[in-house]
Amino acid sequence: MFIIGSRTIKTAIGAMVSLMIAGMFSLENAATAAIITLLSVQSTKRQSAVVALRRFAAGILGIAIAIILFQWGSFTPISVGVLLFIYIPLMAKLGLQEGIVPGFVIVMQLYLTRNITVSFVLNEIFIISIGILVALLFNLYMPSVEKGLRNKSAETEEYFKLIFLQLARFIRKKERVWNDESVVKSHQAIREGKELARRSAENSFFRKENYYQDYFNMREQQYDIIQRVIPIILHLPSTFEQHVMAAELMEEIGLSINEDNPATELLHSLRTLRSTFEKMDLPKTREEFETRAALLVFINEIERFLQIKSLFINDLPEAAIVQG
Repeated sequence: MFIIGSRTIKTAIGAMVSLMIAGMFSLENAATAAIITLLSVQSTKRQSAVVALRRFAAGILGIAIAIILFQWGSFTPISVGVLLFIYIPLMAKLGLQEGIVPGFVIVMQLYLTRNITVSFVLNEIFIISIGILVALLFNLYMPSVEKGLRNKSAETEEYFKLIFLQLARFIRKKERVWNDESVVKSHQAIREGKELARRSAENSFFRKENYYQDYFNMREQQYDIIQRVIPIILHLPSTFEQHVMAAELMEEIGLSINEDNPATELLHSLRTLRSTFEKMDLPKTREEFETRAALLVFINEIERFLQIKSLFINDLPEAAIVQG
């Protein structure tokens, strides 16, 4: 399916506007303003501002180096080569790599004039300024990713729910073969959510904290625990004394997974279950001992799973809780 994204639309219109503005002021090489706009439209506001400053600085430095080499040297291909030997490493050293291409375009226009004047240098500075400022103006609009973030958080929670309910069924031996589909999809939803959260954070110049970045980091930590507990359950013996209680806890967790749930009641249920296990008679066989030990590791991992969510909720500022 052929889809035109918002960045493509902004780039096309921005390049057209840059060309029109440069033409209105009768600037030479007006098309270069459109090229600089095309190169300067970015995916996020913060990235756009950083790149714009770097490209402007690289352009001004390129002009300065060109004036020195061409005026004191000569307008020859050798001078261009020497300029690049200086310009490229210098831009890399200063962290201005994004400005090398548009800066070199300006340099080549100075080379082609064969006669550098103050008016032409000012013309080139205006060209750079128009291209960058138009790109910044169009980058002020960034489509909201809030809906996508909420969808990814809901997807992640749904897959976690399915995983825990599957764990419960597996413990009860109602399923004999483990299906990894929900595990794989939950990981994919978390990855995509983290990328959307990153973009959302970079579209804000002033907000230091980002709720969804913390949220998906929290879910990623929980996912790592899920990866560790699944093999424990898969290797438990076919029957053991505590399997019904363990299955009921998995069902309770699965049905309670929610973005706003602080997991306080779930932690209480888990600790009650652990206390019940501790009051049972000591294992009498090797298999029972190994089962009890595996269950203890399993319960400790699930406790950590719930604590991660509890800490996440407790650490949230009030504004983020309202947002979430």
